[in-house]
Order: sequence, then structure tokens, then C-alpha cells
Amino acid sequence: MQGITPQENSFMTDLRSKSSSRMNLGSWLVVLSVVFNFILCFINTRGWIYVNASLIAVVELAIMLAGFILIRHDISRKVAVIGALSIAYMIGAKLINPGLSLKIIHDFAIACIFWQIGYKTNIFQVNKCLHAIISITIVFAIFEFLAPIQFGDVFNVWQYYVQKGVLSSDTVNYSGTNLYLSGNRGSASRLYFPQIFGGHRISSVFLEPDSVGNLAAILFGWCLATYKNSPGNRKIGLFLIVALLIVLSDSRFATGCCLVMLILRVTPFARSALIAFLIPVCVMVLLTVVGSMNEISGWLPSITSDDFSGRLLFSGRVLDYWDVSHWMALAASPVYTADTGYAYISNNLGIIFALVYLISFSFTPMPNRVAGIMRMCVAVYFATSLCVGASVFTIKTAALLWFLYGASFRLSPSEKSS
Repeated sequence: MQGITPQENSFMTDLRSKSSSRMNLGSWLVVLSVVFNFILCFINTRGWIYVNASLIAVVELAIMLAGFILIRHDISRKVAVIGALSIAYMIGAKLINPGLSLKIIHDFAIACIFWQIGYKTNIFQVNKCLHAIISITIVFAIFEFLAPIQFGDVFNVWQYYVQKGVLSSDTVNYSGTNLYLSGNRGSASRLYFPQIFGGHRISSVFLEPDSVGNLAAILFGWCLATYKNSPGNRKIGLFLIVALLIVLSDSRFATGCCLVMLILRVTPFARSALIAFLIPVCVMVLLTVVGSMNEISGWLPSITSDDFSGRLLFSGRVLDYWDVSHWMALAASPVYTADTGYAYISNNLGIIFALVYLISFSFTPMPNRVAGIMRMCVAVYFATSLCVGASVFTIKTAALLWFLYGASFRLSPSEKSS
């Protein structure tokens, strides 16, 4: 058989390189996870299809099913065993506690599926995925900032969330726009540049500003993990984008979360498995202690002030109010847990299996420094966000988070991650 000439071999190598740098199906699923609510909002606003919570759930499950098909042969035995045991426990607990929400199975499935997709994806495809998400987000953020009324006319976010069941139809909209409830903070309460933005918090394709802040925190963690003090790896552009997203969304959570990540990044504990385990545990214990110091005898815990400190206090009071059966998911919480992530996990998964998942996450051997630092950033992100809600589980940002964490396992020292 005739041999391949050097020119032909060079052509084939270049062809393979170009192919590996294109976004694969898994990367497109991550992008779709970010924008599908935005697309559905547009379709609903145009009146082409009536969008409700059921349709949104079907689309989300379809994305997850496509992801599962991609990784079905790659699921490890450890993940399968832990998953099966925790599901069996939850089903048994639901017989005792009918209020237990099996939705948490869906939440952990997102982590499993998109971590594995990231693990199968090379750094060139990861960068393409990030560029796509960032570009789409910034383009529509500029549109929303320059023309919020027109943005709301094209994307009626308020009506979308009413039909989704998140907002009541009789909720008063004081903003004068069709943006989400938290899209306007009031210029007196805005942290960054109220003279420019007034009270407007940018939501872009995420439809609500908190998720833009979550995106900023996730990207900041990726920057810290992949940063190298060498040309092409300093991440200056991406750091500036993170700062822009924090300012646009006026996210106090992202500000604090990024600050904690940065402090830990410059310490010797940046890759410590024990620290990754202790961060969420210590935060939850501290919340419970704060709740016990501020409990009101004879009163159910409630949000006394709808701000960050008020929600923190509410989270602590809920955890302090519980007895063992609530922690074990064997009794329904007497108050709702949607605004406190630690309570949501413990009252639906059970504290024992929550610790099993945390131990598995924290003490899995890291193949490189990038994965070790990324693990710390994920731990900080969860520990801080779970204090005031369960938004870490929404597929809009969770898909990207676990995709990047999975991709970090495959980075070799020779690979550039700019």
C-alpha cells in the first residue's frame, strides 16, 4: 500500500486539530442549558406557544436525557452505587414523609451528567463553549441595559415567570417594565454605579440577575483554577468579564463568593481535600449556631427582612428549629426550605447521604492542580450560595459549573487554557 506523504500527513493532523476544536454535542448541550429558558420566553412572548412549568420541565429533561445518552457508558460504579442507595433511601423516606421532594434526584443528576460531559471534552471545546455563553450573555445584557422597555417587550420575563408559577398573577410590578421582580433593586440600594444603572440589575439571557451573579462566580473559579503567570494564561480578559458581570447584575453574593475564593487561592490550602470538605460543613454549623442565638421562642422561623442578612438569619433559624427527623428527611419541615439550600438538601436527601456525597466530592483524588483548585472553588460556591437559597441546582448555571469541573480533570500541564 502506498505510504502517506508528509504533506498529506500534515493535512490530516490539521484536520483532526480543527475537528477537536469544534464544539461537540456535549458543549452545545451546556449552551442550550443556559439559553433554553430565554428562547422559551421569546416564544411565549410572541404567542407562538403557551409556555408553562410543565413544558419547561419537559425541555429541561430532554436536555438531560440527551446528556445521559452521551455519557451512559462512562458512569462509574461508585456513582451508580451511591446514586442507587440514596434514591432507595429517599423513596423509603417518602413513605414516612410525603412532603419529601424527589426533585433533588434531578438536581444531582445534572451534576453527574454534565461533570461526565466535561470530562469527555478537550480544552479547545471548553473554550469555544465559554466564548459562546459569554458572547450571548453580553450581547443581550447590552440590549437590556440600553433599551430595557424594548427588551421587556421582546422578552416578557414577568409574564413568563407568572406562567411558570414562580410569581403570582396578582403580584404588583413596580418597575414599569416586563423584567423579573429582582431586576430592580432601587438606586439607593444598588451597590455598583447607581448613577449609571439606577436600580436596574441586568438579567440578560438568564432572565433574572441572580443567575448572572452565579455565572460570574463560576467563571471566576475557572479563572483561578486555570491561571498561570505566563503569556496566554493570565486570564486578564476573563477576569474583566467577571467584573463586568458582577457590576451588571449588582451581585453581592458573587462579590463575596469571589473574594473568599481569591483568599483561599493564595493560601497553601487551595488544593486541600479536607478544606473542601470542611468549608460547607463549617458554614452550615455556623448558620445553625447563629440561628440558635437568635431564635424566637414559640414562633416558626420566617424571613424578617428580605435582604442578604435577613435570609442568612432565616436559614440559621430553620436549621436550629429542626429535630433529628427533619435532618434525616423523615419529617416534613414546618417551614418552606426554598430560600435555604442547606435545609433543602437535608430535608430531602437526609444529612447522612448529604455527607456521603460531600465526602465523595471532597476526597476523590485530583489528577492535577487545576482540578484541585477548581474543587475548592466549587466548595466555596456551594457553601456560600446554599446559605440563602438553592439556586446552585438550577440547570442554567449548574450545567456549566459541573461541565467545567469535569473538564478540569483532563487538563494536562502542557495544555493552554486561555
